[in-house]
Amino acid sequence: MTELTGMAGFTTPLAEKTFAKRRRTGVELFATLALAVSLLIAATAISIGMAHAPALYQITSQQSGA
Repeated sequence: MTELTGMAGFTTPLAEKTFAKRRRTGVELFATLALAVSLLIAATAISIGMAHAPALYQITSQQSGA
């Protein structure tokens, strides 16, 4: 007969909890880094767009005959 562990329900052993916590921490770190990189890319794209805006305005105003 199998021995009872004294734990009721579907709890996981302590070693699996530690591994799950470590894995969750790694996933959270990866998600944080991905968010930071995407924010840097978005900020770069916006700043490039803002830098091109005056040049585009000058080109369009010159073509309209002003």
